[in-house]
Amino acid sequence: MLLLFNKCTFYKVLAEQRKILFLGDINSIHLQKWILALRNDFQLFVFSLDPIENKDIDLEGVVIYSNDNQTTSNKNKLSYLSSTRRFRKIHKEIQPDIVHAHYASSYGLMGVLLKPKNFFLSVWGSDVYEFPKRSLIHRIVFKWIVKKANKLFSTSYDMKKELENYTNKEICVIPFGIDVELFKAKKTEEFILEFTVGTVKALESIYGIDRLIEAFHLVQKEIPNSRLLIYGKGRKKEDLQKLVKRLSLSNKVDFKGFVPNNKVPNAIRKMDVFCVLSRQESFGVSAVEAAACERPVIASRIGGLPEVVLNNETGFLVDTIEQAAEKIILLAKDDVLRKQLGAKGRQMALDFYDWRQNVETMKSFYTL
Repeated sequence: MLLLFNKCTFYKVLAEQRKILFLGDINSIHLQKWILALRNDFQLFVFSLDPIENKDIDLEGVVIYSNDNQTTSNKNKLSYLSSTRRFRKIHKEIQPDIVHAHYASSYGLMGVLLKPKNFFLSVWGSDVYEFPKRSLIHRIVFKWIVKKANKLFSTSYDMKKELENYTNKEICVIPFGIDVELFKAKKTEEFILEFTVGTVKALESIYGIDRLIEAFHLVQKEIPNSRLLIYGKGRKKEDLQKLVKRLSLSNKVDFKGFVPNNKVPNAIRKMDVFCVLSRQESFGVSAVEAAACERPVIASRIGGLPEVVLNNETGFLVDTIEQAAEKIILLAKDDVLRKQLGAKGRQMALDFYDWRQNVETMKSFYTL
């Protein structure tokens, strides 16, 4: 049973477990993964500025408080401040041992205003790469939020380095790992008729799907028996479809739409090569998922991607569309190299990005 509260209701839970209050978007698959991994060991509460969209998600035993309407839309960007008063009253009733905010520039501010006894803060990406650079006021607010945190967390060393521009505090890096039993190659793989390039990313400008399409256009000239699979949804879908049409690739590029996380491994297995040509990427979990499925990854040399794509070992890092096309063509012509890179990618995922290990690390901070 999902315990979802949109009113000021206090749920009394067992006293022997520590109480953790998450501040974050309940619709985020990343936050949902943390909740599912930790709910058996802690009493979990969530403050979400937006209401939950998928009511079928099994979050049994977790107490969720949210606004009735979406608060984080562009129109209502600052209205989350009005939610703080209501959430502060609930916070006093819960009396959590730890308040953990996921995303500094909104939920982090709320966390500071709640004045908890233990305040943990996880930065996610644009909150540290972009928010403090918007103006002097943004920078001051960001540094104030970070200063108030007892513990700071990042999913990548690149993001840690960026956060160090605003604080001298210790920052713990806990990668956002994956289920290595779900993300793996099958013993009997599907027989792929065409050489297939693909990605699983939101169709947003930041993720460079247009770059991938342009790189694939160059690949087509040398590897005509090839196909591009694009999984995801987003605001740029229509623009990307127009680009495909303009490049005369309509019969070679498939927009497959959104795929839930538990179906992503099947999508990746349909690909020979996985691409992440993002313009900005704080970590790159999709690259880890592909590596765990023994697929070589071609990625932009930016952000956290060089941490999860080992150049010339598990895939290739590129700086231009032309380089991406060159590496795709190389892998199209060399089955042995593809398998070697894929095998090393799988081992990397097992060694560093096993979700179970990441969860145990986080638990150790909650129980200190």
